[in-house]
Amino acid sequence: MKVTSTTRKVRMSPKKVREVTRQLLPRKNKRGKKVYLSVDQAHALLSAIPRKSARLVAKALQTAIHDAAHIRGEWSEGEIMDKAGKLRERIQDHTNEDGKLQRKFRGLKAQLARYEDFIDSDKKLAEEQLVVVEATAGAGTPLRRWRTRARGGGSPIIKRTSHIRITIADKPAE
Repeated sequence: MKVTSTTRKVRMSPKKVREVTRQLLPRKNKRGKKVYLSVDQAHALLSAIPRKSARLVAKALQTAIHDAAHIRGEWSEGEIMDKAGKLRERIQDHTNEDGKLQRKFRGLKAQLARYEDFIDSDKKLAEEQLVVVEATAGAGTPLRRWRTRARGGGSPIIKRTSHIRITIADKPAE
């Protein structure tokens, strides 16, 4: 099962954050197989990088780990099966004659997939089994400021922000 955590509007340029998030992405070994970093390895790597962006990414990673622990502690198999059954009924109720789900209720399929993924998972988000699947930094809304210039003019100062998204999941089957 995947758990995604997003830290929004971080006051740092996405270019600077991407340099750090690239270090967490899965790499290919000599045989061409993907090698994922475990959560512990990612923490060790981020603590060794002396940049502010590394601290911000580590904070986002910690949030994802806490989200996974929360899901593991709060969700029980029986409750999730009941919720999945109710979601299937809602999807059936809001499906048109041509077999398409109404536009307003398209998010139900993603929610159902998440519940089914949790039910099918063997490890159920055990912290020692978690690996970093995806780490990205996208551009947020920039803060626009003005600096006064000659003869009553001004020039813009753009203070960039970024959104950090980290996805962790159970260790993929070999």
